[in-house]
Amino acid sequence: MITLKDVSFSFPDTEILEDVSFQLEDGEFIGILGPNGGGKTTFLRLILGLLKPQTGEVIVTDKRISYISQTTSMSDNNFPATVKEVVQLGLVKNKPSLFLNKKQKEKVNNLLKELNLYEIRNKLVSELSGGQFQRVKLAKALINDPTLLILDEPDAGMDENSHDNLIAIINELHEKKINILFVSHHPDDLAKADKIFFIEDGKILPYEKELERGHHHATL
Repeated sequence: MITLKDVSFSFPDTEILEDVSFQLEDGEFIGILGPNGGGKTTFLRLILGLLKPQTGEVIVTDKRISYISQTTSMSDNNFPATVKEVVQLGLVKNKPSLFLNKKQKEKVNNLLKELNLYEIRNKLVSELSGGQFQRVKLAKALINDPTLLILDEPDAGMDENSHDNLIAIINELHEKKINILFVSHHPDDLAKADKIFFIEDGKILPYEKELERGHHHATL
């Protein structure tokens, strides 16, 4: 599904990843940990094709990928769309009509209810809290039934209750056979992951080896 072969990437005067090899196979939930500036987001952007490796190869065979970034605010704070409209955009993307049929409307409403967004479906997204907005982005990402969900610290801006609910939802999604690639600062968020890796100093290694070197929650 996703394979990195000897991938290196650097910015001027800063090496981010060096000869990194990685594989996510069908059916897996993989967690990624690491300090700020360690290369986690660059790693994701290479997988998404937003960056090109300077050496090595990135192979992505899955075409039904949804991505949720850690950003918790709209680029335009006056974005004139409601929660429901934003989620619907996930359905009508690249289609000529913005009108949904009955089945699509039911699908949107059911997902809004599942993510506890139905009661605020007519609220403008510019009025939402960071945690609410992240759940809207999750709903928009899920509406087209992706087979791979890539998450870059999706709990940013959430209170403890919203965070716990989000992690529960992510774990349920994996049980429904959605593949997960989840970047987090919190090892506890990845308790259900099949594998956990640690990215730092240009390398990606199994998290167990980092624990042996003394890395733990407090160092992230």
